[in-house]
Amino acid sequence: MKQILKYVYWVAGAACIGYYFVLGFSARFGLSQSWIWPLGGAVLILAGGACLIRLPGWLRAVWRTLLCIGLALVAVLLGMVVSDMNRTPPEGLDYLIVLGARVEQEGPSRALKHRIDAAAEYMAENPDTIAIASGGKGADEPVSEAACIRDGLIAAGIAPERILLEDQSSTTAENMRFSEMLIPDEDAAVGIVTNNFHVHRALGLARKAGIRNPHGIAAEYTGFTLFHYMVREALGLVADAVLSSL
Repeated sequence: MKQILKYVYWVAGAACIGYYFVLGFSARFGLSQSWIWPLGGAVLILAGGACLIRLPGWLRAVWRTLLCIGLALVAVLLGMVVSDMNRTPPEGLDYLIVLGARVEQEGPSRALKHRIDAAAEYMAENPDTIAIASGGKGADEPVSEAACIRDGLIAAGIAPERILLEDQSSTTAENMRFSEMLIPDEDAAVGIVTNNFHVHRALGLARKAGIRNPHGIAAEYTGFTLFHYMVREALGLVADAVLSSL
């Protein structure tokens, strides 16, 4: 049994490290929180090496218990993330908050482009809806994320007067708080436009910011990085819960 478990740990560890390089070559090295994969891989490889050592039975039992609890928690959190990945909003929302994402030198990143497209499609079908383009400017971004969203919506045929700008935020929580200040009606129906993997957490943060009637609008996102972002969002749910309890 220990021999089999050793190889399971090593294969899983190697897969985590290999996935880190897949992320690096398919997107970029330094992708937000991609360090979790080599770290997890190293822990699993060390765990496999520990199978070669004669450890006390109680220590093995503690490790296996913690591992099972951790895997169960991740599975539950991923289930929560997946549950909102195909959200379809009702018609006639009063506002859309279009959440920012990375802006490249040549224009919106793939994630942000999908958000702009989803917002433009909804606004074309719902001509009374107002968009709030939300997102500040990172140190390595040519323009603010809000400005990039606004320009993309205008290019898609949305009238400029239907777009409000919130360009001071640097986190999703700030996106929600600062955008909520631009909405005069506390009971307004508000769509949260973000990529599919981000909808569940974004809705939770919207409610915490005082948005009473939020609805998720899931913009498409596929590719090798999708699973990474899903895991990152699952960990983000834990971080949000810890911060809320402080």
